[in-house]
Amino acid sequence: MKYFLLVLLLSLLLFFSFLGGTSVFQVAEARNAECAREMMAEDNWIVPQFNGELRTDKPALEYYGMMTAYLLGGVNETSARFFSAVCGLLLVLATFWIVRRHLSLKAAWWSALVLLSSLHVIIQFRLATPDPYLISFHVLSLYLFYEGWYTRKWRWFAGMYVALGMAVFAKGPVGLLLPGLTMLLFLVFAKTFNWKMIVSMKPWWGILLILAVCLPWYLAVDKETGGEWTQGFFFEHNLNRFNDGLKGHGGPFVLSFLFIIAGMFPFSIFMVRAFKSAWKSRKEEHLLLFSGISVLTVAVFYAFSQTKLINYTAPAYPFFAIITGAYLAKLVDGKFPEVTLKPELCIFALIAIAFPVGAYFYTKNTEPLGAITWISVFFLVLPVGAVLAIRFIKRSLEKGLLTVAVTFMITIFIFFAGPFQIIDEQSPVQKYKEVVQSHENVVAYKDFDHAFAFYAPNVIPVIQTEDELASYLEKHGDVLVLSRDRSLNYMDSIPYLSCVGVDHDLFSRRSSGFYLEK
Repeated sequence: MKYFLLVLLLSLLLFFSFLGGTSVFQVAEARNAECAREMMAEDNWIVPQFNGELRTDKPALEYYGMMTAYLLGGVNETSARFFSAVCGLLLVLATFWIVRRHLSLKAAWWSALVLLSSLHVIIQFRLATPDPYLISFHVLSLYLFYEGWYTRKWRWFAGMYVALGMAVFAKGPVGLLLPGLTMLLFLVFAKTFNWKMIVSMKPWWGILLILAVCLPWYLAVDKETGGEWTQGFFFEHNLNRFNDGLKGHGGPFVLSFLFIIAGMFPFSIFMVRAFKSAWKSRKEEHLLLFSGISVLTVAVFYAFSQTKLINYTAPAYPFFAIITGAYLAKLVDGKFPEVTLKPELCIFALIAIAFPVGAYFYTKNTEPLGAITWISVFFLVLPVGAVLAIRFIKRSLEKGLLTVAVTFMITIFIFFAGPFQIIDEQSPVQKYKEVVQSHENVVAYKDFDHAFAFYAPNVIPVIQTEDELASYLEKHGDVLVLSRDRSLNYMDSIPYLSCVGVDHDLFSRRSSGFYLEK
């Protein structure tokens, strides 16, 4: 109970603290949060739309989560991200539960710590995107499958089918394809792929459960949009992304594996030893075999995809954590007395030192962060923690490893309490969102940062020619004009506009400009 309560407390602290501390400046967050806001404003729970236009990017589960939170807590950044954080909390607790049941309490404790020490895990479940929903239901479906396989009890398989339906409702076919492939491979490698096993899973009832969860909405949105949403989602955002790739998001075959290693730092430094140990124990500890297959299925699948994004491989994280956590538990219990951790600790120390140095040079050379290079001081916790971990590990292996985990969790907490909010304050979204909120009429010329759609009182019309802009301004009073490009010099040639401000967008080569009629 003590370990469980600690995991619960740490999860609440890391996933929910300062959840609304930043604007929705990230483009995916902005589009998702605004889509849910528009659906709620029109009392429309079927057709997703962004800035008044049909949005075919994702199914509606994330929008339902956001709309529910908006109704309970108001339309704001915290509400947009709230159920993403809930997904993170459930994922960590579910991981603790299944490892506790099938390995040991210590392995469950370390598996949870591995997850909670990962900066990318915490970031992923603090974003208003569909990925937290997909990841949680992808992983839960596999945990429930494993429990059903182990006990041969139908109720676990029934829960698995419901979770698969939710995963499909979260992000489409991939919510069924990847877990299904993982289950099939495990049954083959565990030598239980036979008719008796298939019958015990009752797939005929499973298909009905999956369809009951997700099909009604898919049919409804297809009918409401005359098939336009279905065409856009399944062909453009699924098939084309896998085959042709998303511009700027390609990469070599090995990139998906590197994403997992980077995403699970710092404890991914033990990856080689952990996977080697899991392979040796695979016949006695089937959960480790299952976890290894789960990691590789995700990694290999996206290695073949032409679109490679770090969030795509995140469903592998909990299984990576299980393998690593099981190894660390055995290591602490003295089952590998001959092991020396010097190589791993050296890697940890070097990367820990690189964090504040990298933060300094990144902010110094990145617009508009040049004035806040001092935030790199916050990351000095990491090299200090590395020194302490190396010192403690000589006396107690457990204390040294705990120091690594605590160091990263403190750094993550500090990051969201300070640096992340300070970075956000440099963005045009944070600086000008009140200006946008104060104008009933906001129009965009050529392009605009989509985050402002979330803060504008009404839909933002996008105008492409100067004549159309002049005509619009004649018909409407007190209009705020937005524009966005690498250079906004063309706005200076419009004689009837006065510049309110121009600022460089965060993590982009473009700038946002704000203009009023003279």
